[in-house]
Amino acid sequence: IMPIYKYFGAPAKYHGKPLFHIISNLKDFGRGRIITRAGFKDEKPSFYRILFAQPLMDQKSEEGRAIVEKVRNGVRYSEPVDLSKIASLPDFILVPRKDEDKFCKWNELRDYDPSLDMVVEPKYYTAPPLLRLLMEREMKNRGEEISDDKFLLPHFKTYQKKDRDVLEDGQEEVYQETVTRCEGTAGYSYADRIDPRYSYGALDPEGPASVLGKLPEEEPFPTPEVGMRLYKIPWSNMDKRNQEDPRVD
Repeated sequence: IMPIYKYFGAPAKYHGKPLFHIISNLKDFGRGRIITRAGFKDEKPSFYRILFAQPLMDQKSEEGRAIVEKVRNGVRYSEPVDLSKIASLPDFILVPRKDEDKFCKWNELRDYDPSLDMVVEPKYYTAPPLLRLLMEREMKNRGEEISDDKFLLPHFKTYQKKDRDVLEDGQEEVYQETVTRCEGTAGYSYADRIDPRYSYGALDPEGPASVLGKLPEEEPFPTPEVGMRLYKIPWSNMDKRNQEDPRVD
């Protein structure tokens, strides 16, 4: 009879060992050896080649400084990477020497090239449909001229740099930045994905105008009402107000 195994809890996130649990048992702290991570799921080889390692000899033997050469998805980065912030994560796997050539596939690797290894993102984003309707209404009330340029959001000022992988809070791997080139304009309109049964007229040619007519006329600031307190009670008076009356019964 085959035994029945039951697993409780969430599945394990990491499936390896801390970095210094591996290289502390190697000659010269693993200089020149190949280390990979269980979290790498790339089609092409992804690994680290250790250049320098210095453990801190802490109680758990998990902390230290490790300078490595990084290869990610078949691309060899030109700048070394410091793994000291993620060295304590149990996600590292040692590649045996006899399997290094088969695992690394040295002939398929290439050096990092900024002209090839870049990310293309939109330079501008158009305003979401509902936000655009509200902006148009406010601009008409103020008497401003309405133009398409005023509804473009500058994504080239707010994009995130591609130079780190955050694995846990305070534990991240910082590496050579991948260049981000911003060009073109993209929109937030997902109207083509809406089922016509739930569009409520938004897919019609005059759909946005009908939606605008259903919006309530909201004032920019609340007006004073009867019983509204227009001042803030100071903290010095809060103790006096919160005191209970003594019982006399």
